[in-house]
Amino acid sequence: MRTTMSRRAAGVALVSAALMTGGAATSHAAQSTGTAGSETRSTARVAAEAKSGQQIQAARWAQCTAQVNNPHWSRGAGSVIFKTRVSCQGNIPRVHVKVRGKLHKKSGNRWVSVAASNETKVKVTNGSVSTYYTPKPSGTNVTRDGTYKGTITVQITSPVRGTVGTASSRSVRVNTPGS
Repeated sequence: MRTTMSRRAAGVALVSAALMTGGAATSHAAQSTGTAGSETRSTARVAAEAKSGQQIQAARWAQCTAQVNNPHWSRGAGSVIFKTRVSCQGNIPRVHVKVRGKLHKKSGNRWVSVAASNETKVKVTNGSVSTYYTPKPSGTNVTRDGTYKGTITVQITSPVRGTVGTASSRSVRVNTPGS
């Protein structure tokens, strides 16, 4: 069952990377931080310049989209967690995607980080979805009732570095068993 973005994924981070082959390459990075809801886009572009008599070869590129789910109680993990779902497209067969996640709990009028994750996965660029967990299954268990939100940074790290995208979930009240 597919749930709509407004209910399940409060934030989306878009990260792109481009790779040119052959010829002289000139890099130009453009960053757009448009906010349509809680959506953030970040893009890297590489342009080719042909020397006289050389042909420009086709650009190679990859683009990854990360959707942040709201924090919730996970019986399996025995912890408050949030998930980040990442899919990639492009004409580079596979890319390395790093997701850094932080789970924050509201304490008074400020947010305190209570768990973190830092994970890199090799993603094929066919649109398939991978899930990153914060905290990681072997990480800190968060077992107290409270108001939580998740934040992420996402970056393609290989074969070429993409720009960094950021997103966050909505803040939600999570009730835990036994608290």
